[in-house]
Amino acid sequence: MGIVKLAYFLHASVFVVMSTWTEPTSYHRYGDVTIAGMFPLHRTLVRPDNYSLLIEPVVPTCTDYLFRGFRWMQAFLFAIEEINNSSTILPGLKLGWKVYDSCDSAYQSVSQALDIVNYNVSNTRERVKVLVGPTSSSNSIAVANILGVYDIPQISYGSTTRTLSAKIYNSFLRTIPTDRDQANAMVGLLHFYNWTWVGVIGSDNEYGRQGLATFKQVADGICVEFEEYVSEDLSKSKLTNLVERIRNYNATVFVLFMSGTEIKVLSETLKERNVNGKIWVASEAWATSRSILESGGSVMHGTLGIATRGGAMDGFRTFLEHVSPFAQPQNPFVTEFWEKSFKCDCAEEICPAPAPNNIREDSTPRSSCSGKEHFTDISGNGYLDWTPSELEKSYTTYLAVHAIAHALEDIMNCTEGSGLLKDGKCPDIDNLQPWQLLAYIKQVKFSSPGTDENFGFDANGDPNATYKLVSWFPLRMANGTFSDDVSYQHVGNYSKVRGYMWSIDSGAIFWKDENGTQLTDQVPSSICSPPCNPGFYKVNLASDCCFKCEPCRAGEYTNASNMPVCSKCDEWEMANSERTACIPKPEDYMRWNDAYGITFAACSTVGLILVIFTAVVFIRNRNTAIVKATNFEISLLLFLSLVFCFITPFVFIAKPEDWTCRTRQVSFLLSFTFCIACILVKTLRVLTAFQATMPLNSRKRSRWLGEHLQILVVVLVALVQGIICVAWLLISPPKLERIYLSSDWYHRTDPDRILFICDSGSFPLMMVAVAYLAILAAAAFVLAFRARKLPENFNEAKFITFSMLVFFIVWLSFIPAYLTTRGIMATAVYCIGILASTFGILGCIFFPKLYIILVTPENNTSERVRSATVTHAFRAASKSVIYRINADKKSTTTSGIGESPCPSPSLRSGMISPSPCATKVQRQSNPTPSPNPKRGHSDSDNKNGVSIEINGKMRHRLTTPRELPNEDSNIQSTFDVHLQVNVASSRKLSDVSVNSNGENRRSDDELSQPSKSSYNAYDQGSPSLNKSGYQRVPTNEISYPVSNENG
Repeated sequence: MGIVKLAYFLHASVFVVMSTWTEPTSYHRYGDVTIAGMFPLHRTLVRPDNYSLLIEPVVPTCTDYLFRGFRWMQAFLFAIEEINNSSTILPGLKLGWKVYDSCDSAYQSVSQALDIVNYNVSNTRERVKVLVGPTSSSNSIAVANILGVYDIPQISYGSTTRTLSAKIYNSFLRTIPTDRDQANAMVGLLHFYNWTWVGVIGSDNEYGRQGLATFKQVADGICVEFEEYVSEDLSKSKLTNLVERIRNYNATVFVLFMSGTEIKVLSETLKERNVNGKIWVASEAWATSRSILESGGSVMHGTLGIATRGGAMDGFRTFLEHVSPFAQPQNPFVTEFWEKSFKCDCAEEICPAPAPNNIREDSTPRSSCSGKEHFTDISGNGYLDWTPSELEKSYTTYLAVHAIAHALEDIMNCTEGSGLLKDGKCPDIDNLQPWQLLAYIKQVKFSSPGTDENFGFDANGDPNATYKLVSWFPLRMANGTFSDDVSYQHVGNYSKVRGYMWSIDSGAIFWKDENGTQLTDQVPSSICSPPCNPGFYKVNLASDCCFKCEPCRAGEYTNASNMPVCSKCDEWEMANSERTACIPKPEDYMRWNDAYGITFAACSTVGLILVIFTAVVFIRNRNTAIVKATNFEISLLLFLSLVFCFITPFVFIAKPEDWTCRTRQVSFLLSFTFCIACILVKTLRVLTAFQATMPLNSRKRSRWLGEHLQILVVVLVALVQGIICVAWLLISPPKLERIYLSSDWYHRTDPDRILFICDSGSFPLMMVAVAYLAILAAAAFVLAFRARKLPENFNEAKFITFSMLVFFIVWLSFIPAYLTTRGIMATAVYCIGILASTFGILGCIFFPKLYIILVTPENNTSERVRSATVTHAFRAASKSVIYRINADKKSTTTSGIGESPCPSPSLRSGMISPSPCATKVQRQSNPTPSPNPKRGHSDSDNKNGVSIEINGKMRHRLTTPRELPNEDSNIQSTFDVHLQVNVASSRKLSDVSVNSNGENRRSDDELSQPSKSSYNAYDQGSPSLNKSGYQRVPTNEISYPVSNENG
């Protein structure tokens, strides 16, 4: 509302205070639709009364003529004339114009805006429907505040401030990119050459301050410490001080966001102080301004201008060349232009249009103008002395007129129901309102003349941003030195549509050093400190623009240059050696290609080969005595379990996963449970055969020791463990777990690691499974230890004892070793335990039998089995007999001679009936044997005893309670379930010894009648009667049948 009130107040003041305001000078020709234009034909506005109020205010006058402004005006007129003469666009509709000289002043611009409003209110025919201009942003803001009240469209060809993109300036549009787009292009240029430390200087007005503010907002990675503003009326001392600061500042590149007036003031002082060695980045306002060369000269060589990209305007140069007082007799601005161009005075008859009341800049007498002067006679005025790269604002002016024309054409081609107005209505071209035209201009889309791009406005009234990079390349004179004049080399392009990217030909740019000498191929640098490469971070020093680079710490990284801090890797990652990225931490597990993996895989393979080899040997020799004696079927099951035991270490190699964690535990428990069950059944078989406490008939023995029952026992024992494992897997199975190991724990020189372990899941169920296996192993060990001296199956019980002893030693050693290691070492300990215990079982149980089968096959016979059984029987019988005789002797000694509490065995039918004290002699009793040489005893030593020698290795002295009746008496004993032994005795019992082979041994000095000695070893399941007709009784019930030759 404040702006509206201001506009009405200004509008009313036009008519109330007529003495202080005069209608501005304009060049006009009205048409069906009239377009106004504001162009800066002068740079400066002067009030002759110096704004004094002592007298009546005087109308300001303009000075400091600007040829480029006149060229922009002619581009406006050229576009209108081109459209009016076209048969393809707006046929039957004539465009009119009304152009003003804004003098690049807000004062003049506001006055001319009020004039436009005045004609729109009062005169229908001369109403202006749209305005093109003004040039500068500050002037456009002032005008937009007025025209916006009446919704009169305004299209600027040179205003770039982002302020005008605000919604409040709804009627404002532009054909030139905004300062934000320009700032992005500048920052892109600085990044392209890695110029990270720059100074910035701006005009002390809306254009400069807004431009620099936008530049600093988007200048990511660019350090800006030097920032100054220059105004047109800045004092000389301050300008000199500023220039010296620029010289001494060690940044090479300066961004100048300035308009033509301010840069001209600054460049004059730079030239006076001879400031070279700097690279000036020019904003679009003066990117191709030749007037700067007049004031700055060589110090501006090498300037890089960010200019808007123009297009081809066919016939424009010819149009400019034909401009003259005769071609535009009604144009009041041609008179001053002609006089300034040819430095002559144009009389009224030559220049009939009254010229504005401007101040003449010199009083030198001049000749009269003829009106026939030609532009080839002059140079350096900026009107025709240009290249196509310098026509950017001429083109944006030309483009603004074409945008209006295409909007009008859309209105003319509009059909009811499809229009942009409410309910699809179309505007009336004969009674067109400014706001209706504004609606169509906002939606206009067309191909830009002379280019390959489409043009249109966005929601803020801004166009697509396209720029070109212009290098101020000095012209070389005949003597080889550079002149002050330059050529504008088009060296690069930039497009917002194509991703804010520059494409630049650096070789075509003029680079210079601090002495102004051209550099060939070296791009100047503008940095305070070398950039911090990825892997380092910046540590700021006293100046924010200067820093030092520090490497990132362990576990941190930077992947871009000049990063202020290092980023941390997540828990399972680590920084690479360059600290430029995060990589997975080393994973600690056993691999196939490391030493542990190769070793354990090789050992497991060797074990599998040995098991298979042993199994094949047993199968091929299954009909031999030793294989039969070892229970062939149970041995095959044991081989199978050993195969799975050797396969288990393979599951520990390679990266663990959930399924391998489950397989490890289950495979270990089931395979060893199956193995121990087989060993347990083997041990029970031996004990059942030799240590039964009551006699069994052959059918019952066969049923108890039958192969099918043994296999069933193995399966049942393993099935219990299987049920435990299934419950474990269903309730809380083992799973993979990752654990972080720091280098301090693992090894100080190694990086941090990720340990892959298998979590046990349900610990109670795991302990139940392990405890069950331990109980089976303990039972097998205890039973095997008890049966270690039994001769069954070639001393198999003894070898089973050794294997279980190895098993317990390995796994008891495993517990502390496993608890004190982690990572791959813990896995290695696990594998060592599995392999060592498996090799122990295989070696202790099967290798001795393998040795007999392959190396000593003569021992692999049934006789060998019987011999071992007889040997064991003699040893057991001798212990029992010795214990009984000693017991009888003690009883006799205690009761007195001739009186014995235990009667002697009675002689009945050739047999000695058992004494009551002779029954149930305990086998566990073991009288101390006395060593005896291989020869027989002397008479003195053997008066009252009987000697039994077994295999020449064992001799026991049997002391009888009384002397036998005569030397021919025979002592006969039957023991165990397999054996009957007849022991002969002479008168001197000590002279007779019997070996296990049934041979009588006598002393050399006294030879008695040979006694009869015989034994009979029976196979399992043989009848219970021996050759003499005696019934076999258990070893704990021993009788002494005696036969005497005298009856």
